Amino acid sequence: MHQEATSRTKYRGYIGGQFAMGVLFFCLLFSVDATAQQVKQSDQSVSFTAAFGSGSFSTAFGYQYLWRLGKSRKFGLGVGARLTNFFGSDLYYTTAPAKLTSGKTGPGVFFADDIPQNIDSVLFQKTQVNALNVSIHLEYPVSKRLDLGFTIDAIGFSFGKEQDGLYFGNNGIGGATSAKPTGFNALLISDNDRGTLNSEFYLKYEIRKNWGAKLGFQYLFTEYTTATAVQTTPDGQTNDRFRNKSGSISIGVTHTL
Repeated sequence: MHQEATSRTKYRGYIGGQFAMGVLFFCLLFSVDATAQQVKQSDQSVSFTAAFGSGSFSTAFGYQYLWRLGKSRKFGLGVGARLTNFFGSDLYYTTAPAKLTSGKTGPGVFFADDIPQNIDSVLFQKTQVNALNVSIHLEYPVSKRLDLGFTIDAIGFSFGKEQDGLYFGNNGIGGATSAKPTGFNALLISDNDRGTLNSEFYLKYEIRKNWGAKLGFQYLFTEYTTATAVQTTPDGQTNDRFRNKSGSISIGVTHTL
């Protein structure tokens, strides 16, 4: 349990890496001299993605609608919908709410240190979460057949079966519990986020007209809510939400409609 709580420092690194990659992405948008090509004012596509992590596997079915912006209409900004299915085994889920993990909420939580005594965990032998979310999409062509993209879930809902777990508390108190996927998902910045949210950086290569193959890095939050508030912090706050954060290599296929 203490090892799992300490590993949140590693997850902060994941978040920092995600932020840095986002900055790099936007730098590329305006600095790369992409090969001249005719680009439509908008386009639609569907995709299938699979991601493989440590003790986990996920699939995602997505739809996106991009508006092509700028003088050359190369920069794509759009919205879509994504169904993510996550499968895990022997995974720890740690205290989720930002007010407990770092003692604050709002944008400042991104840079705040964890409060170890407020971070408990639940071990699930088996997890399975399904999340249907509205997604945000960015895309830019770096060559005639190669696109750089980023997508992140914004809001939606999750569902799945109730799972049995083993709760570990910092106060030495613990025991068996049960939990279901947190029903409401919302993108609210770092530990302020709620529920199950999927994000991905990717490179997409056009293998033939209207068909592409992509390789990326997926960063996925999944979250469970226990049947009762099993955690009580040293200052008396209670909690029933626990989150797992995983980074995975992703591969996929896309089809332009």
